[in-house]
Amino acid sequence: MKFGVFLNQYYTPESAFEVDDLLEQAELMETVGFDSVAVGERHIHEEGFVEPITALAAIAARTSRLTLTTTAMLPILYHPIHLAEQLSMLDRLSDGRVVFGAALGYRERELEPFGVEQEGRGKHFIESLELLKRFLREPSVTHDGRHYQFEDAFVSPRPRDEMPMWIGGHADIAIKRAAYRSDGWIASASSTTADLADQIGVYEDALDEFGMDRDDNEVVLMRDCYVADSVEEAREAIEPHLLQLYEWYARWGQTYLDEHEVTVDYDELAEKFVLGSPEDCIEQLRVYEELGVDHVVLRVQFPGQSQESTCRCLERLGDAVIPAFQ
Repeated sequence: MKFGVFLNQYYTPESAFEVDDLLEQAELMETVGFDSVAVGERHIHEEGFVEPITALAAIAARTSRLTLTTTAMLPILYHPIHLAEQLSMLDRLSDGRVVFGAALGYRERELEPFGVEQEGRGKHFIESLELLKRFLREPSVTHDGRHYQFEDAFVSPRPRDEMPMWIGGHADIAIKRAAYRSDGWIASASSTTADLADQIGVYEDALDEFGMDRDDNEVVLMRDCYVADSVEEAREAIEPHLLQLYEWYARWGQTYLDEHEVTVDYDELAEKFVLGSPEDCIEQLRVYEELGVDHVVLRVQFPGQSQESTCRCLERLGDAVIPAFQ
């Protein structure tokens, strides 16, 4: 099983957040044995958010081995030529280390300023993603679709090799879309262990249906994580920051929390966390490995959490957890 980190991109005036912290974390991750670094995408947030392509370009300049992933970006917010040019240049600058993870998007407040309508966005997403693939892989693109029309358009330079793509989603139709149209499925961070067992079954059945090799397609799972000497110490270190983030999700209308609910309960969410001593975390991660997860992406910093605390967790993961899976 591979290990990545989903970086904290939220910042507020009172959080003492510095973008340089992400660069320090990425350098440390590479040193202690992580495989990948991941960033997401959000817009129109009072809390602010670090823009993903620029952040990954900076990380690419400070690392040499980490895979650079978007987990996930929203291709329907971009013109496909522009996005293909950005990804291709990032891939060239990083010597072919980019994986593009895509998602449909659910938050109307985020989509509306870009002129994207909620209704019909599924078809828009498919058209955008397929065009992105073509611009990254083909010397010339001619297309006459609902949202885009091109005659002999192209991107140069393109990535040296075929850039892997992942698609995120929770519903069966989204999981099947990932099987058919990408190289990996990003499981929802909201999925319980029972959910994951069923969803991985849906994904693998879809791969079989489409004649694809399971060994060539990854199951990617994000989990919130903190390693300390005990579960109690881990909770003490991150619980206020972790719950603050989930309260924000509730306020934003996250699909797996009541959009009108602004308080959250740790015990209701605990199954989706990887917390405790190294031994505790290894035991919890083994469950996901046995279910068929190929790549776990751990979020180890939450808004307001210090850089010192974050780096300490990364070091312990690298020293005492990751080696158990190699």
